[in-house]
Amino acid sequence: MNASLKEADPVCFDIRGKDTETALVGPITAQIIDADRLVRFDFKNGMPGWMMYRTALAGDSLYLPALKDWTIAFTWVYALTGGVRRTAITDELIGCAALDALSLLIYARPLTGYKQTAENIGTNHKTYWRLREAIYRRMQAGLGEYWLRLVMAYKQVEFIERKLNRKR
Repeated sequence: MNASLKEADPVCFDIRGKDTETALVGPITAQIIDADRLVRFDFKNGMPGWMMYRTALAGDSLYLPALKDWTIAFTWVYALTGGVRRTAITDELIGCAALDALSLLIYARPLTGYKQTAENIGTNHKTYWRLREAIYRRMQAGLGEYWLRLVMAYKQVEFIERKLNRKR
């Protein structure tokens, strides 16, 4: 690539301003709140999309305690409705798998190795891994869907605001 083009890129970015994704992971603005409101209006998958987005993508820690509680409750419901054999369900299995899945979602790494955790809590390592992965995959899919909808809604909010500002 031409050296002069490389030097021009940062200047162009400064002129254009932030892209949508960068704006969404920044401080909360009225536009972000309006975009979330639009998403919640027609997208209800039962997951705390706002909390997952602000924690995992924007790096906020405000929602972490509530997100931990939700993840543990979600893991309990998943396990009790056929996700795990009833005889294998323990408080330790649910708690560790839930928090490990949340760690994967937020930090892209588990708390510890799954075999070590399973051994420490007295559970089969395959059972632990399957439960953790099932919870993580569902949370990741829910966050991904919420994020796509939030980006589109944010662009819609920007469009409406530009349109209203032109009329003034």
